Amino acid sequence: MKELLFTIVLTLTSLTTNAQSCPDENHPHAIDLGLPSGTLWACCNVGANKPLESGVYYAWGETEEKFCYNMDTYIYWDSYYYYLGSDIAGTQYDVAHVKWGDSWVMPSLTQIQELMHNSTYEFTTINEVNGERFTGPSGGSIFIPAAGMRTDGEFGYFGIGGNYWTSTPNLTYLKNAYRLHFTVGGVYWFYDYFRETGLSVRPVMVSTANINPSESFSERINPAIYNLLGIKVADNTDKINDLHSGIYIVNGRKFAVK
Repeated sequence: MKELLFTIVLTLTSLTTNAQSCPDENHPHAIDLGLPSGTLWACCNVGANKPLESGVYYAWGETEEKFCYNMDTYIYWDSYYYYLGSDIAGTQYDVAHVKWGDSWVMPSLTQIQELMHNSTYEFTTINEVNGERFTGPSGGSIFIPAAGMRTDGEFGYFGIGGNYWTSTPNLTYLKNAYRLHFTVGGVYWFYDYFRETGLSVRPVMVSTANINPSESFSERINPAIYNLLGIKVADNTDKINDLHSGIYIVNGRKFAVK
């Protein structure tokens, strides 16, 4: 993997936790939907100043906006897709954490699934902006704009569908990462998409009560690698490029090294 230099810029944000709706215009706010894990959802997208704004589009793992989104401009592809870890939440690849700081991170696929299974949702229009409104058990709600996506230098599906990155890659096909996708026809959380595409990001904040204190942060974001016999072959995923071709296991999931 190429050596890359990252500069993490933490932007000061207004933080109001456990609110069921935005209490003022100093966004972002952490909205309590009453989800079982205690996960709080942001009221707006990364790069947006208000909940109805689309914000900025990012390729998966990148933290800056671009004019053109394709394989040629994707910094984590060079004849193959770089492995960035089994979950990029809280790392230098997590644009929510890099831009907003504090405890904000990109949502994982598991957190997207929790949102779907514990909320009611509808495709609706607010002040001429189309999007999906999610209402949780607490009565709190968030509105996620149908911001579409960016491919090459073009916008697509704006106002028709929403596409939001999770922090979870597809470890079987490293060219893809999972996303939340919705249109007027429904909501889908099990689809992945090409990592070089420009998609929106809606951050979450996880309650510290749900973090396992016996597991270090570095262990959660950079776990050990095992072979199919259950033998540890590397202490962490930074060593993936040193492995021979074969099938390995990280966090209980198989992935291939070619």
